[in-house]
Amino acid sequence: MADICLVSMPVLGRAKSMIVPHWILWLAGYVEHKGYGVDVIDVKSNVNTGYSGKETERVFQETVERVIASRSPLIGLSAFTEDYRDVMKLAEEIKRRSSTKVIVGGIHATIAPEDFFVREDAPFDAAVVGDGEIPLVKLIEAEKGGMISWEEINGLVFREGSNIIRTAPQSAGPALDDMPIHPYHKLDMNFYLQPQQFLLRSIYLSGVHIFTARGCPYDCTFCANRKRKVRFRPLESVIEELRFLKETYDIDGFYIHDDTFTIKNNRVIEFCERLMGLKYRFVWGMEGRVNQFPDNVFRALKKSGCIQIDFGVESGSQESLNRMKKGIKIHDTEEVFRRCRAEKIRTYANILINTPEETEEDVRKTVDLMENIKATTYGICVTTPYPGTEIYDRYVKPPLTVEEYQLYSDEKTYVSIVDPRFHMAAHSLNIEELSAKLSRRFMFDKSWQIFSLHPSYLNVLLRSKRKVQYLSVFIHRLFRKLRNTAIRFLPVSEDI
Repeated sequence: MADICLVSMPVLGRAKSMIVPHWILWLAGYVEHKGYGVDVIDVKSNVNTGYSGKETERVFQETVERVIASRSPLIGLSAFTEDYRDVMKLAEEIKRRSSTKVIVGGIHATIAPEDFFVREDAPFDAAVVGDGEIPLVKLIEAEKGGMISWEEINGLVFREGSNIIRTAPQSAGPALDDMPIHPYHKLDMNFYLQPQQFLLRSIYLSGVHIFTARGCPYDCTFCANRKRKVRFRPLESVIEELRFLKETYDIDGFYIHDDTFTIKNNRVIEFCERLMGLKYRFVWGMEGRVNQFPDNVFRALKKSGCIQIDFGVESGSQESLNRMKKGIKIHDTEEVFRRCRAEKIRTYANILINTPEETEEDVRKTVDLMENIKATTYGICVTTPYPGTEIYDRYVKPPLTVEEYQLYSDEKTYVSIVDPRFHMAAHSLNIEELSAKLSRRFMFDKSWQIFSLHPSYLNVLLRSKRKVQYLSVFIHRLFRKLRNTAIRFLPVSEDI
């Protein structure tokens, strides 16, 4: 029986996701490093199955059965705001069938921990505010009879009778140089290493997302992770993880999932030099900030196999960017995309509409910028105010009730306004129509990009031990695109 059981949310979005659940791996690795046992439950669903109610229930029930079978005295769950209803349901079912203690963490527990104790019969024993590693180890020690009470554990919120107790905040998270390599063996890596489109934006690659740091120093009004101290992993640890992943799982590439990998230019260059020293000839991608790419960084990235950079472009209006506190200039965006095209590095541009006080002129400038930068692929999202963001505090009045958090699970959240309180633009354009129009204009032809002719990428495919998997997924994807396109252009009968 393990000292704690960490559980991935049993919703189909998570069960089908091919991005490894890093929160589980961070916590599991740290807890084991401190000498305690960890079970991991991460039920997966075939990516080709539909989002049926039957499959949703299967994933939920299998997760519950495995949690109960673990018999661990502590159960760890993590929740985004949109998971609120589902995490409550899961905790209630666990409590109904066992006497284990259920702990919840994640971004929503950090932002609004009291939400998990609005009922006196709430199914949670505690919520963790901030990083979970140190509090979980302390909770394990307390559970095993150590001389420590919950009141002494920093970063906890829990109910005691009719009172909600909040302990002192954590002074700091765990030192990242004290972190072992993730215990990937606790996951179904055969699932996660299928060629996927979530690493290099639409083209298929077998690999994993990794982190080299935690935190983000910037102040974007639409982000709940803003102005958090950045803590860096030692580059030696990052390189050792990549070596392990290649030798153990034979990955073909990776994606650096840091909020902004390019904060320190010298660190980026050193990483590239160390990566080339491995001689694995990976292809890889990352997220970057448009004003952090001097010539020496570009040269290092290209030489080390980086073929994809994702940018938060957000808007083509400097006024909109200023209102969002983005901290970038339009000319920085234009220049970095020009340089990427010259260096043959693929680009992704994230674009936001419905930004605070956005005007029709702001929208026009954004469309002009999209035409100008010619990104390899785009993401067009309707800005949605989430709890913990500055725009939520400003626009969502009255604040959402816990029952209304389910609005964030609406599949239309990123393409339309699902609640009047989410409307922030000053213009009267139909947001859903605008979203659809921009998608047709800038994303329809991009959806065919299932592979790249980039020489480094083609070389990886030719050397990969997963050639059959790649060929299979290419054929399947191409057939599906042809079918969907044919259906889209079928004539519609006037009788319908």
